[in-house]
Amino acid sequence: MSLLRGLTAGLAQVALLAALLLVPAGMVPGGTWVWPHGLWFVGVYGAITLASTTGLAVLRPLNFKVRQESVVAARQKNQPLIDAVGSAVLVVFAAGWLAFIPLDVFDLHLLAAPGPLAMAAGGVSALIGAALINLAVWQNRFATPNLQDQSAQGQKVIDSGVYALIRHPIYSGNFWLFGGLSVWLGSYAALGGLVVLLIATVARIAMEETYLRANLPGYVDYARRVRGRLIPYLL
Repeated sequence: MSLLRGLTAGLAQVALLAALLLVPAGMVPGGTWVWPHGLWFVGVYGAITLASTTGLAVLRPLNFKVRQESVVAARQKNQPLIDAVGSAVLVVFAAGWLAFIPLDVFDLHLLAAPGPLAMAAGGVSALIGAALINLAVWQNRFATPNLQDQSAQGQKVIDSGVYALIRHPIYSGNFWLFGGLSVWLGSYAALGGLVVLLIATVARIAMEETYLRANLPGYVDYARRVRGRLIPYLL
């Protein structure tokens, strides 16, 4: 049963990603239904996603459970309203941003296309981001997609693994993933979306850390030991 839940969750994510990238690519003027870079990304990222979700569901069901929550938490979770609204808006923005990439690649051509080496580097960056996100989720069973009170679940500071290097590896992985994906698929213009992601991430980190410093025992000491929020020792 756990395996089935993991496969179902993973397939749903992959199907949504494929629809947002490949359907616009096939319908936009000058586009194609057989987009090699898009198909490669959906295939490789999809394999990583399926392996991650099924592994979590079977081996770490608590981690899997929290990752299946919506960005808008149940009312009893005491999620701040600004986090619920901001997260929902960011999800809509991300969907539109993904659909924009094939539109730019095949029709708008807002900026010159990346060369082969740049695109390869983008692919590597996207894979690093996907690996970092999944590693963080594997190591932290409190990594919910929303800001909520988890004291009843025994929330504690996670300071091992990748969390020994940076305090917010999932957010860091998002930058590697989305930035790399833009270049791999051939759109420098899509990198502009990282500005919105940066603003949203800085705001979310400020809100999250204010809450954790006030409510999670040991977090202040952890933040003092691990200085990097997104980049080890630097940022």
